[in-house]
Amino acid sequence: MPSRRASRADPILRAPRRALCSTKRERQAPGRTGADSPTPDRRGGHPSRRRLSFRARLGMIRVATGRIRKSADPPVRVAANRVGRATMSGRRIKRALISVYDKTGVVEFARTLRDEFGIEILSTGGTASLLRDSGIPVIAVEEITGVGEMLDGRVKTLHPTIHAAILADRDNPDHTRQLCDAGIEPIDMVVVNLYPFEQTITEPDCTVEQATEMIDIGGPCLLRAAAKNHKHVFVVSRPDRYAWACRALREWDRDETRAAALQRGGEDAFVQTASYDGTIAGWLSRDKEPDATDVKHILLCARKELRYGENPHQVSAIFTCPDDHRQGVLSSSGVDDNAAKQMSFNNFLDSNAALLLCEELASGRLPQIACFVKHSNACGVGIGSSPIEAYRSAYLGNPNAAMGGILAVNFEVDASVAEAVMDSLRRWGKSARAGAFFVEVWLAPSFEKDAIDVIRTKKRWGANVRLLNAVRPALSPDSGQWDLRRITGGILLQSSDTIGLNEDEWQVATERSPTGREWADLRLAWLIAKHTTSNAVSICKNGMLIGNGAGQMSRVMSCRIATWLANDNGHAEALSGAVAASDGFFPFRDGPDILMDAGISAIIQPGGAKRDAETVAACNERGAAMVFTRTRHFRH
Repeated sequence: MPSRRASRADPILRAPRRALCSTKRERQAPGRTGADSPTPDRRGGHPSRRRLSFRARLGMIRVATGRIRKSADPPVRVAANRVGRATMSGRRIKRALISVYDKTGVVEFARTLRDEFGIEILSTGGTASLLRDSGIPVIAVEEITGVGEMLDGRVKTLHPTIHAAILADRDNPDHTRQLCDAGIEPIDMVVVNLYPFEQTITEPDCTVEQATEMIDIGGPCLLRAAAKNHKHVFVVSRPDRYAWACRALREWDRDETRAAALQRGGEDAFVQTASYDGTIAGWLSRDKEPDATDVKHILLCARKELRYGENPHQVSAIFTCPDDHRQGVLSSSGVDDNAAKQMSFNNFLDSNAALLLCEELASGRLPQIACFVKHSNACGVGIGSSPIEAYRSAYLGNPNAAMGGILAVNFEVDASVAEAVMDSLRRWGKSARAGAFFVEVWLAPSFEKDAIDVIRTKKRWGANVRLLNAVRPALSPDSGQWDLRRITGGILLQSSDTIGLNEDEWQVATERSPTGREWADLRLAWLIAKHTTSNAVSICKNGMLIGNGAGQMSRVMSCRIATWLANDNGHAEALSGAVAASDGFFPFRDGPDILMDAGISAIIQPGGAKRDAETVAACNERGAAMVFTRTRHFRH
């Protein structure tokens, strides 16, 4: 007979109570036959389906709360002890709720839970059907709740019977009493993964309605409930955790193993729900103008651990951003797995710099492009009518700095290009006084198979070069992305610098305008300076970077370094008639004087200094052209 407390309960709770706190004769649920019917044992029930009578449960509660004397009759005392070991101490998992969208491996996992560990399985909808069809006995959630799925499956597990079974603190006697009074059996394990919202919104033809339907409600609620109670409930929130969960269950009697697994499961679950909610929040605000005062959901998902950071004593890993439409471009775009070395922390930094520069140059409608980057700055850029011509110009810009650098090109790499790159030192480097040559990482839109064979076999260093299909020249910078910088006690956030050749804002400030050739080189130099560490001064001639002054504390020093590098790398004659770009304005005329003394004939800079008139006058004295862009491109 139900207790008086239960008789006053909600009718929805009354039916489960009779089923779960019933006598042995009432234990078999009606309508469950075939694979779902437990095989009775000699005592009248499947071992994993045996229930304690209500009297035994009541005795357990009284023992736990001190309301029974030690002289209690033996059946009650034995029952209380048995249940205490199985549930309250957390040493045995009796029931698992499995409800997954991604059903990869779930049948095998559920079969292991059932056959090896004797765990009773509750399930919902398609998951339950799949498990039944695979011969695995399951109990449908609606048998527990007394309510079927509603609203086209939107409501399945959102019910007090389910969430109380997950959230109850097994160490709290009052929680245990309330479960028993309501006829609720604890759920000790939750296996849930979520609707694929992120994958859905990346589909080109995804509608708002389709995206909205992929916002999971019940799944995150189950994960959060289980993770909150992770001291007692084992959470498995990803298919790739099934093998790990089985290993943990095989050592469940070891306190350290069990505690670590419960902790890790709860941690994983909250990471999943935080990432999921953040992705949805980002999607809902997708059309909103960026506002630095908004609350930002910065989602980072660990991809892999790196060998070390910038230096060997620093720990390092790479994470991806689920809300970035190009997530994983650098971390998962390898052409093959034959490179003997993996990408390092510094490789990723320099590869990203090379990628951004190459793609921006390509978006400026320039022809074949090749770039060398070292320590995040361009040390060689070449433009040509053919891939090999562009590469040769990039390499000869600074052949010593190109050694061990990052190479990015905007064209497909075929066997002829591969031969030229692998043979750079013999073809051009030795005559330019280069001592050696190899490439750390090579980025391109694609690599032909024959080209890969050449790269891997032509030179010994070819076995180590990392080949990445990462360059996408057609893409324009994404104004919705944010740049982040960590500082002590906080994070700096800014919108991405997406302004490139905004020539509508440009103004010729001198008496002479640039020639056609100078205009082409000024555009190239301006974009290179944008991607060079401040203070930046970039010198170009005939579609080739010949000197780059980067990262200096004064702009005058950047001018000196840029001209010195051009001379040192054999471009002294090319300085005559070359052009220069400065990422910030010249506060005095001394910088332009140094450039013009070296032979520079045209300069592009933001303008806006108090002494702009003096700088312009200096150019007019020499017959040089100067262009103001009205845009600054500091890069710290």
